[in-house]
Order: sequence, then structure tokens, then C-alpha cells
Amino acid sequence: MELTRHCALCENEITSLKKGVTCKLTKKKPDFIKSCRDIKLNEKFEQDLLTILLELERISKFRNREYLTFFVLLVIGIFAIMGNKVFAEWRPNSPYYWLDRFLPIAVGITIIMIAFFNLSSFMNKRKIALTKKNKIDSVLEKYQISYKTKFNYKEKIHGDQNIEIIMEYKNWTKKRTTTMAIINTGFGL
Repeated sequence: MELTRHCALCENEITSLKKGVTCKLTKKKPDFIKSCRDIKLNEKFEQDLLTILLELERISKFRNREYLTFFVLLVIGIFAIMGNKVFAEWRPNSPYYWLDRFLPIAVGITIIMIAFFNLSSFMNKRKIALTKKNKIDSVLEKYQISYKTKFNYKEKIHGDQNIEIIMEYKNWTKKRTTTMAIINTGFGL
């Protein structure tokens, strides 16, 4: 499984249901020890890394909003639960007195559950993106390739954010050491 991480970034990877992951050059499954001497990192690698870094940037950009939403929903839910007695006292002789007591508690618990579900979903997305980035970084470490990323936010057009991504690579044998991409995220980053 560790070896296929190398292949997943390589241009020479062939994937089939019958054979699994094989190399285009050797026509065999990966069988190197630490690193492959024939690895070819180009567009596929750059696109995978760019996608992961953009996802992590989006997650970090919305992090404060997610925590604030969690806190606000939690407070609203707690107030709904604690305020059930006040709500029921508005109509003390009502035939629906117990419903007036139960309904705010049910609404409060539901709001608190939504708050925890949203936070859990956000944390899972972050964890998945970090795991993908760490897998790519662990492969690049074996080839002593490092990179730096800079995000420049451009103008928003119709709610979509344009981002200029500048990536500088070190120890990557290719024609250029800097890659620049301007991406329209399409999600109002």
C-alpha cells in the first residue's frame, strides 16, 4: 500500500481492476524499496497537490465561521432547554401544558445535535484533507522534494473568488521551479 502512494502521483501509473496498480515502464506492480528511480512527477502530481492545498485553504478560511456557528447554535439550544419553564408559564392552565414544557426541550436538543453534527462534519473534512496532504508530503520527503505555497486573493466576480496560487518547489527536477495558477473557486471563498 505504501508503494502505491508513489505510483498515485506518478505519470507512469496504470490502474486496472484486473491487475491493480502497475507501472507503464516495467508493466509490473511496484517493487522498489524506498523510492522509485523512474518516478515522473508532472501534471498529475501538481493537480493533486493543488487540489488538496486549495481544499485546506478553504477549510482554514471558514474555520472561524464554523466555530462561531457551533457556539451560537449551542447557546440557542441551551437557552431553549432552560427556558422551557418560562414558556410553559405563559399558559399555566392550558390543556397543552406538558407539550409547552416538552417542545422547547425537544427543539433545544435538536439544535444542539445540529451544532455538533455540523462541527463533526467540518472536522472530518479537515482531517481527510490533512491526511491526503500528509500522504503526498511523505512521498515527496522520500525524494527530498519540498514546496512553499502562497495564496493571493484576487477580485471577487459574482460571488466567486479568484485565487492566484504560487508554488515554489525545491529539489524537483523539472524545467521550472515555480508554478502559478489562477483558479476561480466557484464557492465564494
